[in-house]
Amino acid sequence: MNNKPQGKLYLIPNLLGGSNLQTIPEYVQQIVQQIEVFIVENTKEARRYLVKLGMNSNGKSVNALTFLELDKHTPEDRFTAYLQPADEGKNIGLISDAGCPAVADPGSLIVRHAHEKNIEVVPLVGPSSLLLALMASGLNGQQFAFSGYLPIEQAKRTQYIKKLEQLAGRENQTQIFIETPYRNQALFTDILATCRPDLRLCVAANLTLPNQYIATHSIGKWKSLPPPQLHKIPAVFLLGK
Repeated sequence: MNNKPQGKLYLIPNLLGGSNLQTIPEYVQQIVQQIEVFIVENTKEARRYLVKLGMNSNGKSVNALTFLELDKHTPEDRFTAYLQPADEGKNIGLISDAGCPAVADPGSLIVRHAHEKNIEVVPLVGPSSLLLALMASGLNGQQFAFSGYLPIEQAKRTQYIKKLEQLAGRENQTQIFIETPYRNQALFTDILATCRPDLRLCVAANLTLPNQYIATHSIGKWKSLPPPQLHKIPAVFLLGK
């Protein structure tokens, strides 16, 4: 019979890019040192991140850790096995490739499963591109919605942008969305071509990095400015009044 207290599931924030460890609180780094099992999107990237957090310098080798990969294709019938270490008294760390896990991230499914198994879930403070963008946008932070990725096909994407425009105008609700970096420039162009001139658009790119870019203007003003260079750059888009 196992008399050990049940382990916890720690949601560990990752860097948004680069190696600026100042965005990761020290207490997060201390907790990470005590975990031996990690659920990650990509093992190679997770190993690299843990080394940055000092895992190899505290006498514990990254090579001795257990990594379980979780992405949008991982079948849910694996989740019980992934969380089994918690039943054995071991803490588990969930790490996304960037930012906070389980937000715009497949990690939310394993978190839901942890709740069903009555495993304590502990979210840790760290950088979230969505919240940082909202904070810096000047748009309504009392009412907002995140739509994730917009449709790829242009006609459907344009239709969806019009829907977001209506919500932003009618409800005064800030609409937040993202795109795969190599399609950012096309999305920006579609927003300007679709939305009415008085609506405001915030573009927040490379957040927390030295070349961070954040700007909010009306659609009308954006059309008179040189477009920001967003190709292959992580960005968040926000629409509002």
